[in-house]
Amino acid sequence: RSVQLLNVPEHAAYADIVAVVRGGILFDLSISRRSGTATVTFAETSSAAAYYAHVRDNDLYIKSKRVDIRWSDRFLTLHEHFAKRIANGATRNLVMRKCNVSHTEASIRRDLEHIHNLKVVGIYFYEGNCHISTNSVPSAMYARTCMMSRLKYKGCRIEWDVDDCAQPLSQMPIMSRRRTPFPVAPVARSVRNASNRFQLLASEATSEE
Repeated sequence: RSVQLLNVPEHAAYADIVAVVRGGILFDLSISRRSGTATVTFAETSSAAAYYAHVRDNDLYIKSKRVDIRWSDRFLTLHEHFAKRIANGATRNLVMRKCNVSHTEASIRRDLEHIHNLKVVGIYFYEGNCHISTNSVPSAMYARTCMMSRLKYKGCRIEWDVDDCAQPLSQMPIMSRRRTPFPVAPVARSVRNASNRFQLLASEATSEE
């Protein structure tokens, strides 16, 4: 269920990687600056296989640089606990409803910076809600628990947000050698629909790729 993107540009951000991943719910994303690789782990093995085939058959560019793909040497088993949470709607992204005006991107980043291996991909505010994009489902689960336990977030309802990576491969951004990916239409913000559409099979919990 894990693939590696090779020749990733040195200054590529997590948002740059997320922008070119489609086809399934993203379980975890990590970047190795030393080796110039990004490891992309999907919640479903079938999603990883489809994405691997798509990248091999089509050019993939990150920050105007062509990248290649291979299967990761390390195999990840998706434990039943995570499989059940994802089946019930958990993603790597959070949405904070009725966000207090005192909450800012900087303050939220400070509140989350203590979480080990958590990378905040992006934070934006829309119609009174705060959308928080992270690099992994386990980290988002821990972040949600931490935020819900703090008094400053008591007036907010913190829910799972849609994972843009779960859009079909046909929604892959248009690639160019000279430009960054041209975004497609934004994904509808409906976690319920997304969780139904990308439901995990129980047998996936212990399978590996």
